Amino acid sequence: MSDDALLDVSGLSVGFEGFDGYADVVGDVDLHVERGEVVTIVGETGCGKSVTTKAITGLLDEPPAHVEGDVEFDGMDLRELSEAEREDLNGDRLGMVSQNPLSSLNPVFTVGEQLTDTAQFGGSDDAGLLSYLRRRHSGSERAAARERVLEMLREVQMPDPEAVIDSYPSELSGGMRQRALIAQALLNEPDLLIADEPGSALDVTVHDRILSLLTDVIAERDMSVLMITHNLGVARQISDRIYIMYGGRIVESAPTEEIFTEARHPYTQGLIASIPRLSGEPMAGGIDGSVPEYTDPPSGCRFHPRCPYADDDCRSAAPPRTDFGEEAHAVCVRHVDGGPTPTIAETKRRLMADDERAESEVER
Repeated sequence: MSDDALLDVSGLSVGFEGFDGYADVVGDVDLHVERGEVVTIVGETGCGKSVTTKAITGLLDEPPAHVEGDVEFDGMDLRELSEAEREDLNGDRLGMVSQNPLSSLNPVFTVGEQLTDTAQFGGSDDAGLLSYLRRRHSGSERAAARERVLEMLREVQMPDPEAVIDSYPSELSGGMRQRALIAQALLNEPDLLIADEPGSALDVTVHDRILSLLTDVIAERDMSVLMITHNLGVARQISDRIYIMYGGRIVESAPTEEIFTEARHPYTQGLIASIPRLSGEPMAGGIDGSVPEYTDPPSGCRFHPRCPYADDDCRSAAPPRTDFGEEAHAVCVRHVDGGPTPTIAETKRRLMADDERAESEVER
């Protein structure tokens, strides 16, 4: 990590007490985002990506959540801030684009009311009830905030923003609601934008437009961004660096192109080998199995039940981290003492062989 890091997370762990016992969801996560850098956390659904970002922003209730580790933002320890201080920060210097725009917007207020409140009060430490009512009914201040909202809706290419601002969320399409959320997150010009699967609930064409819009806005503002997605193609399009997460653990990290040309962890290689291609070799059928249960995770490496290269060492102890220069690392026993690195082609062949064996067993 350089001295220019805006966000620095060290040893972050999150667990939950439940009826089925303690769920060890996120463990010993280290990550950082430098100023002006776009970083993406990639992994399957259920790998702990959203829990990680919610822990970073302080959106998890303790209890039932148990959060440990250090989270520093621009030199401030976010874990030591009061709830009021954290809310002010989240409304001002930290912006958030949530995964589901319909559930993130209040259905009983118009889009304009919600975004104008954000423009007028987001990041303010003087938003008590009396102050809120007084300022909300201040004609000139409210009008200026509303005009700011209209400007931002135009910036995110919202169709007919003058009509949208007086509409309720239920009256908008999914793509329009997503644009409204992006506008809301950008209103107070945050230093760090956290985007949780933006557009994942949209159809593919609208999702592509939203991603293109977000890419343009990030470039124009030179923003720091922490994005989470299950789509490696999205990560490749928008990211400077990628963290690969599996079972609540970061298993690999590297600059974006290095992830695709020199992927070192079998899970990363399996994800890449599973990307559909229009030509060339047929794609592997995917990685067999599913994300582990967090109340009863596998011993050793959490990926070993699904790994085509697993051996006794993988099952007996958690693998150590191996660094490859200053910006890349992998957590896999195959790299200890300079062990061999399987290629993506080798991993693809193993995955396809596993698929063929599984089909033969079904036929028998």
